[in-house]
Amino acid sequence: MSRWKAGAIHFSISLMVFLVLLAIILLLWYPGILFSIDGGWTGLQIVIGVDLVLGPLLTLIVFKSGKPGLKFDLSCIVTAQVVCMAAGMWIVYAERPLALVLAYDTIYSVTEQEFIDYEKNSEILEEFEGSYPKLIFVELPEGEVQRDIAAIRSQFIGDPLYIQTENYRGFPEKSEDITSVFQENEMIRAQISEELATQLPASCLLSKFVSAVTSGYVCFDPEEQIITNFYANEYSRVETGA
Repeated sequence: MSRWKAGAIHFSISLMVFLVLLAIILLLWYPGILFSIDGGWTGLQIVIGVDLVLGPLLTLIVFKSGKPGLKFDLSCIVTAQVVCMAAGMWIVYAERPLALVLAYDTIYSVTEQEFIDYEKNSEILEEFEGSYPKLIFVELPEGEVQRDIAAIRSQFIGDPLYIQTENYRGFPEKSEDITSVFQENEMIRAQISEELATQLPASCLLSKFVSAVTSGYVCFDPEEQIITNFYANEYSRVETGA
C-alpha cells in the first residue's frame, strides 16, 4: 500500500467521524443560527484542524509499507488524534449555550461558566421544558418605570438581570403569549436604522443579543420559537446633534 492510499484511508475515516461530531454540534449544542453567532464555528475549527488535517497528514508522512515499527507509529498518531479531538470537543461542549435568556430588552446566550462566575446553579434549567438551550425570560415588574428601575438597579449591585435565576420563567407555548414577553420590542425598533427596519420579517420580535463572541440584534419567531436572523450593531440608529 502506498502512503497516499494510507493517507486517503485515514482521511476518509476521519471525515466520517467528523460528520458525526458536526451533527452533534449543529443539532444539539449550537442549533440553528447559534452555530454562526455564538462561537460554534470557532470551536469547530479546532476539531477540523485535528481530525481532518493533522491526523491524515501525519499518516502520509510516516507511512512506508514494510517499515519496522509502523504499527506503533500509526497507533501513536491515532491515539494523539483521538486525545486532541476529544479536547477540542470538550471545549466546544463547555462553551455551548445552556440558555437563551430574555432580560429586559436583550437575549443573552448564557454558558455554564457564567452560572459559575455568578455563583448560580445551572441545574435550575432542568425545571424548564424543552431541549437545550432553554428558552427563558426574566420576569420583571409590570410598569415601564418599574422595569427600568429594576434594570438599572441590577447594574449597580452587580447582579445582572440575565443571571437572576430566581426570576427565570419558561417561554409561553402560544405565540401570542410569547409576543407579550417581548415588552421592549417597539422601543428597540425605535433604536435601529431605517435600513434595518425595512429588512425585518413581518413575524420578527426584535431584541438585542449578547453572547461571549458577538453582540447585535436578533429576530425571534414566536411561531417557530427560534432566533431566525442576526444583525450587527452597525444598524443602530446614529444619533445626531441638535
